[in-house]
Amino acid sequence: MTSPQPLKRASIALLRQICDHDTGHGVLFQPAPRGCRRLDGTNFSIRDETFRVPSQLKLIAVEHPRLGVWKVQLTDAGRDYLAHADERRAKHGRTGE
Repeated sequence: MTSPQPLKRASIALLRQICDHDTGHGVLFQPAPRGCRRLDGTNFSIRDETFRVPSQLKLIAVEHPRLGVWKVQLTDAGRDYLAHADERRAKHGRTGE
């Protein structure tokens, strides 16, 4: 795999949260104040705009099962991106963001 386009920290955090909480059926994001979305069942909130680039790069798939609710799944490309990002972090001696 060639080196993927670098994402902002917020986008990587979004991918990690989806990966950590998805049990195979996607995760739900509910509307939150100030143009944000909250990961259902958690305190993790992120701006709506953060979903745009990962979606355009096909790292996530976004569905709209109900009005205002987003069902988001990490794609195979998204998993590959996270694996590559983890390799880069380990190579540079970083253990967390």
